Amino acid sequence: MIQRKRIFGIETEYGCLPPKDRAMGTSDSIAARVKDFVFHRNRYGIIDVHYRDWEEPPGNGGFLFNAGRMYIDMGHLEYSTPECQSIFDLVAYDKGGERILQSALERLGLKGKAAFIKNNIDYVTGSTFGCHENYLLKRHVSFMKVVIPSLLPFLVTRQIFAGAGRIGVHKSRFIGYEEDGEPMLGKVNFQISQRADHVVTEIYQWIQFSRAIINTRDEPLADHTKYRRLHLLVGDSNMSEYATALKVGTTSLVLDMIEEGGGGGGIVLGGPVRG
Repeated sequence: MIQRKRIFGIETEYGCLPPKDRAMGTSDSIAARVKDFVFHRNRYGIIDVHYRDWEEPPGNGGFLFNAGRMYIDMGHLEYSTPECQSIFDLVAYDKGGERILQSALERLGLKGKAAFIKNNIDYVTGSTFGCHENYLLKRHVSFMKVVIPSLLPFLVTRQIFAGAGRIGVHKSRFIGYEEDGEPMLGKVNFQISQRADHVVTEIYQWIQFSRAIINTRDEPLADHTKYRRLHLLVGDSNMSEYATALKVGTTSLVLDMIEEGGGGGGIVLGGPVRG
């Protein structure tokens, strides 16, 4: 039996539905109030007392006692699970983040007035909120020649069983070709993935400028000579525990296969983003 030594985690960016009475707060202020409540009144963790980055000043977030992290990221509230080796642990910590947020809203007297939404889109503004996945990956495998070609077909088709589903569409989608060969765009009534409309390229380094199927930024929190951090932002946030487990579990199995020499060939997609 192969001993699995991979660690993985999920970062969820929550949309916030503010109270109808704007005097009670906006999306940004509700997120900040909940974050402060979690650390200063509920004392579920320890708030940062130093700068983590130029955009993360002291008090912007902190580490929770479940080993996860909660912070404000460009106005929205974000919750990161701890690094896990077990799919069951990952799902439990993911659901734990939901309960922490819901409990804070209730104790702040905002139940039924404000809500955090674990989806990926704002139907009004067209904004998108991410579900980011992180995997520890062995560095001996060529990232560009093996990992990326092996992962792209899998990640595109993974949406079939891990997509959250969406009514409507953010923008016109490619639906086929005209008789003269010109691409035909049209509206669709239902999509299997919420995030797909907002992913514009196959690979890219900086998330802020171009959302890609595979993020190439390499930030290992381990021995960088042996490991790299695989950062994915193509997936949907899932309310279903089964979908979360399948999403991360199958990806980890594919990475096992790649690390053991089983990647680099097979299916090649003509248009991973457009298709």
